[in-house]
Amino acid sequence: MEEKKKVKDNKIKKLGNALFAKFFGFEEGIDITDDVAVLNRRNVVIKNIIFISGLFYSLLLLILSISTKQRTDWAITVISFPVTYLINKLLKALINMDRKDKTKQLIAAYIASFYIFLSSVLIYARLYSSGIFETVSYILIYYAIVVISLYQDKKLLSTAFSYLFVLVTVIHFTWTYQITTRTQGLSVLDFLKDFVGTNEFGDLILRSLVFALFYLVVYVIVSIGQYMQEERKKELIKRRQVQKDFSSIVGNLFQAVFINAYINVNQEHAYQVQKVSEKIASFVGMNEADIKNLSEYAIIHYRYSEIKDFDISATTYDEAEYEQLKAKTTLGADIVKRMELSQNCEAIVRSHVENTISDEKMRAIMNTQPDLQSQIILLADIYVTLRSFNTYKRPYTHAMSISLFEHQMSNYFRIELKDRFLKFADEVEELYNNF
Repeated sequence: MEEKKKVKDNKIKKLGNALFAKFFGFEEGIDITDDVAVLNRRNVVIKNIIFISGLFYSLLLLILSISTKQRTDWAITVISFPVTYLINKLLKALINMDRKDKTKQLIAAYIASFYIFLSSVLIYARLYSSGIFETVSYILIYYAIVVISLYQDKKLLSTAFSYLFVLVTVIHFTWTYQITTRTQGLSVLDFLKDFVGTNEFGDLILRSLVFALFYLVVYVIVSIGQYMQEERKKELIKRRQVQKDFSSIVGNLFQAVFINAYINVNQEHAYQVQKVSEKIASFVGMNEADIKNLSEYAIIHYRYSEIKDFDISATTYDEAEYEQLKAKTTLGADIVKRMELSQNCEAIVRSHVENTISDEKMRAIMNTQPDLQSQIILLADIYVTLRSFNTYKRPYTHAMSISLFEHQMSNYFRIELKDRFLKFADEVEELYNNF
């Protein structure tokens, strides 16, 4: 039961995360270097927030209508639902009119911002005198600032705050405290003398200061966010440029290596190395799975055709393309490593035959791919190369090959690998002679 409950909870959690990412996630498949695409996504998210906000406003009006039972309140409530729907449809049409046109996306952003602060002010104007609703409706003005701040645009935020501050002040003077009625018959100086000492004046100043302080904090947050966004964008652009240059170099390098693998590697030699490698792997007690992997790696350079059209010039990839690129890159890296083993084999044999080996060269080769799988393939490659004809030497007999390996080449390999190879050298000879 506990296991089923956990599975069910995980499914619900994944569904919730997916829904949130779809409707409110800013990271939903957006290239942050594309300002228009980012703005479009912000518009979509804020449109969805405005729709939810509209439903909440309608709910507040519905509760007010039920409590007052006045026809005018019911009329406003009924009208609010279609208005919310129509505003959402209008914003959706503007946003989708041309997703790549910055001007159209900016217009949608300004309309959305204007609607969110205007609607919050109108809701406050409608509910401020309704007792318990005054605090809730007043908070919505702060809420409008927060929603507008999601655009991460300092200019838009400061403009919205200026208009909101003026509108809220006007509302305080005309509706909240009905200050305009107290000015009748009084001069400005007399009015100020009368008003400054009242509780309403203190409350007005306090509300204005708190609203300004809240705006300052949000403005700082937006400034930091906008700065970090710009820096991330610059860094990503630089990184992509470096990636493009690096991809070009790596692509050319891979092509050169792949062509070398395709042209210069002798197929008969490669399959001989594969069989000898499998035999030596059995001597050291490798399991079947490891021997199979070793066998595939021994002739991996013959999979050149799978990646001969290797291309990493694109700047962005979807999930499927990324996985395909990853698979090709991994295969290409393995081919390069396998070719390196072949080159090491050639360097070892030729240096010892021509007596040009040095301690520095020996150390460099020993530090290359020291894992057991690579050492087995290198050992098999050396043995097959010694037994084969080459431009710089004649084929060695088995005895000559073992002697050369035992007295001059054994330092390249692990002691246990060397011992097992020497112990079963006759079986390797029999396998080679039967090719």
